[in-house]
Amino acid sequence: MTEFDQILNEITAGKEGRNHSISMGFHKLNKYIGIRKKIMTLVFGSTGSGKSSLVYDAWILNPFDWYLANKDTSKIKMKVVLFSFERSKIYTKAKWVSRKVFKDTGILIPIEKMLGWWDNNKLTHDEHDLIISYKDYVNELCEFVTILEGADNPTGPYKYMKQYAETHGREEFINEHRKVYLPDNEYEIVVPIIDHIGLTKLERGYTSKKESIDKLTEYAQGWRDHYGYSPVFVAQLTRDLGNVQYQKMQEFEPSIDQVKESGSPGEAADTIISLFDPLRYNTKDMGGYEAAKFVNPENGSKHFRSIKIQKNTYGTDGVRCGMAFHGPTGMFAELDHRDKITEDIYKEVISGDYFRAKEAPLEYSKKPFSGFSNNRTSVLDTVNNTIKQTENNTRTSN
Repeated sequence: MTEFDQILNEITAGKEGRNHSISMGFHKLNKYIGIRKKIMTLVFGSTGSGKSSLVYDAWILNPFDWYLANKDTSKIKMKVVLFSFERSKIYTKAKWVSRKVFKDTGILIPIEKMLGWWDNNKLTHDEHDLIISYKDYVNELCEFVTILEGADNPTGPYKYMKQYAETHGREEFINEHRKVYLPDNEYEIVVPIIDHIGLTKLERGYTSKKESIDKLTEYAQGWRDHYGYSPVFVAQLTRDLGNVQYQKMQEFEPSIDQVKESGSPGEAADTIISLFDPLRYNTKDMGGYEAAKFVNPENGSKHFRSIKIQKNTYGTDGVRCGMAFHGPTGMFAELDHRDKITEDIYKEVISGDYFRAKEAPLEYSKKPFSGFSNNRTSVLDTVNNTIKQTENNTRTSN
């Protein structure tokens, strides 16, 4: 294969649909960025801002919903490999189940209750049966995403992705000095996620965290450039935003230069996204949203976040997007333009109704749950029939 043959191959791939993207589940963001091959992304934010939840929503759970809806009609496939340096994979999956249950039914079963962490609020039999009904969903999700838990040095992810590539494709020399990678399935988008890079362990012989992150970045560039994969890095902000100089400013937001530990991921990334909670730093949202109105007056939980496309090599950058955030399930939903936000929307976001209306507008989600204990099969059949009927009505209306 010559250099020109490679160009023709990419053109042909585009014509045949092999370069299509997968939806991240956010209409506005999808106008500018999407999940496609050979794109390296950096997502950064402060501790507790929800950056891991955003990545899971945009690069795992929403794409999985897309996959379930399109797997029989689209050739595009996706495989996610999550290197979870920070969180237990069991707890992560449990929260994903909580998210799915809430999205479908409006019933909130926090992970603390699901796993029995609360002494005075245990899981009921009906809630247990409801969770059991998602067995098939979870099993298929676990085929879609592989989670490897525990912090590691750069060699760990490198070896895993190399082995994955070797078992799902082959290399071919185009000349005596260069070889290309040919995947078995040219319609598959592979997304390695590192969450988060600040927990990368030191490589043998290295003396600083920066050296290890730089090495991990070098490996990720190889995943992108040689294998055609689309790595996603999650990173922390430095503590600079807590400085007095920022507190004196009426408005501010994080910049690429404030990514913690190393600047290499930002330099290598094709796309950089920042996630910001302005109320954490007592500042206004630069997109014009009234963030304080998204605070739950009963418990103080904050439901507003701001996303900004800080860098977009192949498109428009500088774009801001107001996001509603549901902390208990880690779910995000795009907000309408600030001028269209009404008092009812503030209430819906705080109550959680906004997320079900935006993400899963199913009629049955508005009905109270009557329980599975006495007639579980009949209830499940009713729920499934309602879903199918709602989907048919949606197609008809469109």
